[in-house]
Amino acid sequence: MSVHTLIREGRKRLGMSEQQFADAAGVSRGAVQQWERPGGTAPKRSNQRRVAELLGVSVAELISGGSNVSPGFDVRAEVPLISEVQAGNYTVIDNFNPGDGLEMVPVTVAIKRHTFALRVQGDSMVGTNLDSFPEGSLLIVEPEMQAVPGDYVIALNSDNETTFKQLIRDGGELFLKPLNVRYPIRPLGSAEIIGVVREFTKKFR
Repeated sequence: MSVHTLIREGRKRLGMSEQQFADAAGVSRGAVQQWERPGGTAPKRSNQRRVAELLGVSVAELISGGSNVSPGFDVRAEVPLISEVQAGNYTVIDNFNPGDGLEMVPVTVAIKRHTFALRVQGDSMVGTNLDSFPEGSLLIVEPEMQAVPGDYVIALNSDNETTFKQLIRDGGELFLKPLNVRYPIRPLGSAEIIGVVREFTKKFR
């Protein structure tokens, strides 16, 4: 489904005229007509959140037309960049009703209600092979994804401290493995995996 079809069908499902939808979104009727016309423009970033709220979808679902891939538009969803402390309580993150004051990070993967971004601290995940996550890298973390061995994950220990490691299995047991060989591999034990890393990027400015 395209973003145009999603908006047109969503407006009709709500029983709203083009003008009523435009008034609710704070735009002109002409803008709504453009959004609904095949080949027309998509909502600007400044309008995406309000339109998504009206339709009852996330911003990611809006701009991708309900699919994981954006249909020809150079737009991205955004998720909040949070602290390690906040990551331990990730359910406060609500991408359907985001709060103010948080730095937003663009993503290219489909997001859900509690998807968040986290900044890498330290050098424990700096590897010598293909994968390496230097300090300052931004991780896009999905709490609603089931972790499997081989995934890069965010785990929460009994002291409510978060750690970023690779989940591995050895001899039937699960371990948290750093990519930097100077750091030890530790059993997962009682630690709770609170998210799977979906994407990462390095932001210089």
